[in-house]
Amino acid sequence: MGYKKWFAKHILREKWLFLRMVIFLMLFIGTVSFTPLLIGNVFDELAKPDRSFNVIILISLYIAIAGVVRTLGDYIQSYTNDVIAHKVTKNVTEEFYDDMLEKSQEFHDRVKIGDVMTRATYDTRQMNIFIAPGLKFFFEASFTLIFSVSLMIWISPKLTLLVAGALPFYILTIWEFNRRLRPISKAQMEQNSILNARLQESITGIRVVRAFVKEETEISQFDNETEKLRKINTRRGIIGASYYAILITIFLIAISFLWGGYEVSQGNLSLGDLVTFVMLMMTLNMPTWQFGWTITQFQIGMAAAERIYEMKEREEYVPNPSEPITWKEQKGSINFENVSFSYNGVSSGRKALKGIDFVVPGGANVAIIGNPGSGKSTLMKLLMRLYDPTEGAIYVDGIDIREMDLANLRDNIGVIEQEIFLFSKTIRENIAYGKPIASHEEIETAAKLAQAHDFILSFEEGYDTVVGERGVTLSGGQKQRIAIARALLVDPTILVLDDASSAIDAETERKIQTAIANVLKNRTTFIITHRLATIKNADLIIVLRNGILMDSGTHSGLIQRNLDYRRLFERFSKLPPMKKMEGN
Repeated sequence: MGYKKWFAKHILREKWLFLRMVIFLMLFIGTVSFTPLLIGNVFDELAKPDRSFNVIILISLYIAIAGVVRTLGDYIQSYTNDVIAHKVTKNVTEEFYDDMLEKSQEFHDRVKIGDVMTRATYDTRQMNIFIAPGLKFFFEASFTLIFSVSLMIWISPKLTLLVAGALPFYILTIWEFNRRLRPISKAQMEQNSILNARLQESITGIRVVRAFVKEETEISQFDNETEKLRKINTRRGIIGASYYAILITIFLIAISFLWGGYEVSQGNLSLGDLVTFVMLMMTLNMPTWQFGWTITQFQIGMAAAERIYEMKEREEYVPNPSEPITWKEQKGSINFENVSFSYNGVSSGRKALKGIDFVVPGGANVAIIGNPGSGKSTLMKLLMRLYDPTEGAIYVDGIDIREMDLANLRDNIGVIEQEIFLFSKTIRENIAYGKPIASHEEIETAAKLAQAHDFILSFEEGYDTVVGERGVTLSGGQKQRIAIARALLVDPTILVLDDASSAIDAETERKIQTAIANVLKNRTTFIITHRLATIKNADLIIVLRNGILMDSGTHSGLIQRNLDYRRLFERFSKLPPMKKMEGN
């Protein structure tokens, strides 16, 4: 469709408001252009030997009425223009937000948060400014030009023709101004994105910055980026200052006085007509400036629209099937068939997973182990369809997950990740995030099962305690227990715990595992962990190395035959030497 048509579509959605704005704008401009004609009649009446003061009073009354109508028209069209701008901005922002949430995880892995935030806030604001007062200025200038020039032709075609000789200079000035402004406007947007991305990254990683005493380095780098933005803004200011079309208008007013005065002296033009003509010429000062401002803001607004549309339209979706298969009998059996995956697509040489095959019966407790980077978390991300395999397929209860409704699939998979994310809301809202209609009793039960109830009550506000951004006011163990309560509350068919007990002491973990075992019977559970007690009790253990499934089975079988699995235990337990076991 293209970003220009997309932007125009959003504006035209408010076509009735737009029509109302145009009608009252024409009323406003009509009175502005009509007033010089009335003033000219006053001068003509004053120049008559038998002038009538009553006529002057009547004309003055008309001028006052025109002023009232002008004020009313200006108020309504300005108010309507603002309403249009805010509605369009709201619709664009909501559409952009919806698209960002639908993008694939791979998209969010690559794109900087600061860049997304800039487009969602600063760029949409620039679009808003272009609409209000940008569109108003454009139509106001256009109608002023049409009304004023029409009256000028009616008063003196000869004088108007003289003025029209300057039209090519106007066009050349506007074209050159537009040509120079276009690239600098887009550069300004891009630099704002870079600056915001660096700001967001530095603030988010403030603990790391302080830990390595890199405040001065970060400040220096940020200053470099702000200096680049200053230079771009300065260049834009210089270009804006070079818009000299208004000088042409002032020059034409002087010519009009000179030539018009000659016409009056020759009796070809009345004094009132000359006054009217010059006043109409002076009304063109405003549209001359307005066209310049509108062109400037048009370039900025279009650059913003292009950037928003470009990111919004990137084909980065995990597609939802047009006719999804309903997941009816939710037993939780899972089958990975020859699954391979690369974070950079099929063309990438390095695969995070290679030819993974295994079957998990419904209700089984599965432990996944392997060295860092072996593909443990990636395996679970594929199960949740945050990504799709580059090769192979994943089946849940016999259904290819690519043929299932995404919401239906993810609603039935509870996830507790290693890096816990909590929202800047109350503890109650964080636990009930997956089930907003949950009662207090349900929330409290889930918290008790996750061993979180006691520490929650230790806070003054209890369950209504607001946690800091990303849960920064809580300890690692507290965040993990709230995350576990959040997963337990939705009662999932499949539960994924990605090293979810790493910040919990052994006794608390034992209680949590007991609770999970009691509540999630007949639920399939995947546990990514290095806790040996948890691994040993699993129904199925999957051993990964560099994205390859090395072996799978129970603890007793793997300890006898798999070197990777045995070495994991050798670090923590006293076992017979490997050679002795091989001799057996």
